[in-house]
Amino acid sequence: MARTRRSGRRPSPGFVGRNPRASEGAHREVRELAVRIAEGVAGRTDAAVLLAGSWARGAAHEGSDIDLWVVTRKPPRSRHRMLERSGRLVSVKFSTPTEEHRELRDPSHFDGAVPGWRSARILRDPRGVARRLQRDAERFRRSSIRRTVRRFVADQLAEWAEEVVKLLRALETGERETASVLRNLIANRMAFLRLLPLEVWWTTENGLWEEAGRRAGGEFRRAQRSALGTDGSTWSESCEAALRLYSLTARANLRYLSGENRRVVEAACRRANYPLLRGVRARPN
Repeated sequence: MARTRRSGRRPSPGFVGRNPRASEGAHREVRELAVRIAEGVAGRTDAAVLLAGSWARGAAHEGSDIDLWVVTRKPPRSRHRMLERSGRLVSVKFSTPTEEHRELRDPSHFDGAVPGWRSARILRDPRGVARRLQRDAERFRRSSIRRTVRRFVADQLAEWAEEVVKLLRALETGERETASVLRNLIANRMAFLRLLPLEVWWTTENGLWEEAGRRAGGEFRRAQRSALGTDGSTWSESCEAALRLYSLTARANLRYLSGENRRVVEAACRRANYPLLRGVRARPN
């Protein structure tokens, strides 16, 4: 099961009271509301409906949206809907059983899908589809797709080399807004790519960047804080830190880089003036 941690973080001054933790009464209210919405969303179909996310885990805040997953053989063209019910936001995701099975083993999704399915509450399941998917999530072991994850991270690092070069260009031409967006995108993605091979479960993006900082070590944490502007860094320092984050993530996964991927990543790091360590042999794919 996904582990739950106490973060120990203090609320940000000036924001306390806007979105406090939900009470037990609020959790009961939302569960009852979710059942009513589930019947309305599913209608007369054979769809399975689940309550997922923080309301299912018992970790919601008053303003947290209600996550409903609808699994059906014939989903609507629009796979995501936002609703408002009783003053609460409701996020409804539609998918097929095949798509859900695929996400349980997809490196870009399984870290949310597996713990999400494990903690979800089944509200409606006329054909037992949700129960089977939940059992699959319970039996899932990360070791079964370890090689797939490593290939995925290597491919992603090669793809993100283009964003590194774009950031360097924006810094060279003085396009501050473009550089700021690219800096944020790189800082965002590197946390995910750094955590993924460490085999740390996360159910939600809430707290993902803090978790990456704790798990990846002091150098990564300092670069991440600078790139995200949480340590008082100047704008130029934060952009530089995003380049450093890319290099640190590449170094941490260097043994899984080979062939064209390795050459692309090495070229981007050299261009950014953060060359990768030498003398580390690539592991065969």
